[in-house]
Amino acid sequence: MSEQISKQRRAYCRKLLLAHMIANERHDLMSLETATGMPRRTLQDSIKAMVDIGIDCEFVQDGPKHRHGYYHIVDWGDHDSGWIEAHLKDLQQWVITDA
Repeated sequence: MSEQISKQRRAYCRKLLLAHMIANERHDLMSLETATGMPRRTLQDSIKAMVDIGIDCEFVQDGPKHRHGYYHIVDWGDHDSGWIEAHLKDLQQWVITDA
């Protein structure tokens, strides 16, 4: 696909991709960083901004320290997780392309 996408659309696709990953497997920042190759700060900003597109994501503490735990999707809002699953390859390509 040679389609050029805007910075805003790439950020939107990044949030959808991360939400999909979080919904399907327990992830903390380190595991997301390893799985995506994205910088830690980009991941933190994207997760925090999921609320801007209606996705409610929370951190579930699972240990003695505040950093021990995983992210969890509480509510998808208006988004259809099935659509995201069906278009996963496109989302991955749009996020990775020209990053």
